[in-house]
Amino acid sequence: LSARDLCITMFRHLSVLARPAAMQVRAASTAPKSIIKPDLQLFGIAGRHAHALFSAASHTKNLEKVEKEVQKIKDLVAKDEAFASFLTNPTFSRAQKSDEVRRIGQSLKFTDITTNFLASLGENNRLSQTAEIIAAFESLMSSHRGEVTCVVTSAVELSSAQTKEVQGALKGFAQNNQKLNVNFKVDPTIVGGIVVDVGDKHVDLSIATKVK
Repeated sequence: LSARDLCITMFRHLSVLARPAAMQVRAASTAPKSIIKPDLQLFGIAGRHAHALFSAASHTKNLEKVEKEVQKIKDLVAKDEAFASFLTNPTFSRAQKSDEVRRIGQSLKFTDITTNFLASLGENNRLSQTAEIIAAFESLMSSHRGEVTCVVTSAVELSSAQTKEVQGALKGFAQNNQKLNVNFKVDPTIVGGIVVDVGDKHVDLSIATKVK
């Protein structure tokens, strides 16, 4: 398929997937203003923990503050090899990990929400999935701000013309005043075609999947 044909096929898939999202946006607009819920629904372990943190931060009106603290944790994982290793080290007990991340949270003057959340991850032996949980929380915050994150994966780098075609097709997915953030990735293992992830929606038009 040409880039244009891929875009048409992709848009048809996304148009169907977008219908529930549009309904969620309308439903959210009629929900009580005191309740803040992201339109995006994530699943799995990372999604469940991210929703728990979002809910706790929203309930206490600390979403922005907790988001900044989560970013600090993300930076710490990326820059401090010892800390990153500690999170995934199975030789430490749950209690040891929980106590240590609680100490770190308190030393960085995090809110009780973030500190207790980290300690909870330690108690439940989920600190090894900190990066995935942070990524999920970031997605929820983007959804809360009316942003839609889209990742387009292709086997080779797309040309400027192809990039514009894909971006044009994706614009139809954004609802109302949502802002679409498109990121392009290259993964030779998909062989050809493209794979599109928009929020919690997944459209696989890769050749690798078709030949399986």
